[in-house]
Amino acid sequence: MMGREIRKLRQSFAYAVRGIGLCMESERNFRIHVTAALYVTLFAWIGRLPATQCAILALCFGVMMGAELMNTAIECLCDWKASGYDRTVRDAKDIAAAAVFVCAIACAVIGLIFFVPVAPHLLHVFLTHPTALTGLLLSVPCALWFIFRFGRKK
Repeated sequence: MMGREIRKLRQSFAYAVRGIGLCMESERNFRIHVTAALYVTLFAWIGRLPATQCAILALCFGVMMGAELMNTAIECLCDWKASGYDRTVRDAKDIAAAAVFVCAIACAVIGLIFFVPVAPHLLHVFLTHPTALTGLLLSVPCALWFIFRFGRKK
């Protein structure tokens, strides 16, 4: 009995990981959120943000990516169900996109509140440590490739 429950639980996790992979491959905006989360994490580490602020940032990442995943699911269902133009489908997709936008604005405000005070320290680190600046600059083309080219069919 317990073995079957564990298998079902493991299968549930496998489905969730598959969903993240599908979104990663097909949704540019999800890749933007993943990339932003990586850079924000790096800046939080360099800026030595307190653990409480890092935890709040982690919650922001979860909310933002969760909203994007839900938006993608809603869009997929709407596109599957609609045969041609449908005003209700358009409205549902716009409302789902608005939910992501609201989350993004809230996360950006939190980011500004946390990072404006440490901006001078971050700038100092990048200006006085050429390897840190070089690493950051070299990461940008990789990030842009990931955002705009990853998952595209050849």
